[in-house]
Amino acid sequence: MRIKINLLSQPPVSIPIEYNYDIYLGLRKLVFDFVGTHKPKLFNKYKKTFPEFTFSQLMIPGRKIEYGFIEITGAYLSFFVSSVDDTFVEYLVKAFNHAGAFSVHNKTFKLKKIEVVEDPGFSPEMKFRMLSPLLLLKKVKGKAVFVRPEDSDLDDIFSRQLVGKYNTLYGTGYESNRIKFALDQDYLERGKSLTRLLTIRNINYKTIFSPFHLKGETDLIKFAYTNGIGAKTNYGLGMIDVVN
Repeated sequence: MRIKINLLSQPPVSIPIEYNYDIYLGLRKLVFDFVGTHKPKLFNKYKKTFPEFTFSQLMIPGRKIEYGFIEITGAYLSFFVSSVDDTFVEYLVKAFNHAGAFSVHNKTFKLKKIEVVEDPGFSPEMKFRMLSPLLLLKKVKGKAVFVRPEDSDLDDIFSRQLVGKYNTLYGTGYESNRIKFALDQDYLERGKSLTRLLTIRNINYKTIFSPFHLKGETDLIKFAYTNGIGAKTNYGLGMIDVVN
């Protein structure tokens, strides 16, 4: 289930460029504050295992970038949140409506509205764009290293990680070759930058940012859309959207 959070801003207000961890903490706090009061049994469950989710980059129509901060000059900003756990998203909506606001790095934005995003039709072959960067990691000589767009094992690493998550969650036995991942060739030929450096909690991550194609089982493709792709999805990485 995917929702779009629309917020109001009263400029001028500034937030750090590296806001991912602030949004992650803000969403957790919002949910815990709500279920702690209204659903104490769920509070204990979430305290043990918080649901997997992902979120997009902030969409800020009016902004200026200066000295590591985003100055929000417009009256609106928004972002998407998505999870395969529909109940979690439903309680997140209730938590937002109950609070009436959301804070990012100690800056509070009033809630304008929440929209439930209808799922697109899924097919065995689809093109996507990234709403937040993709982080892929692999082990080399016992150390975790970043997977780069030009790496020959890009598809293999992506597929094994996505299918592994799906099998763990649903208890299935899919082989990793049931889905194929490929960066969009037209985008590559235009010479666009394929990587972004992202800092979360003072750790630098080399991520991939490019349109791409998925081919394979439709339930795996739907899972990629709803759950996010790659690593650190709870920190707002790996959210994707369909390219029509």
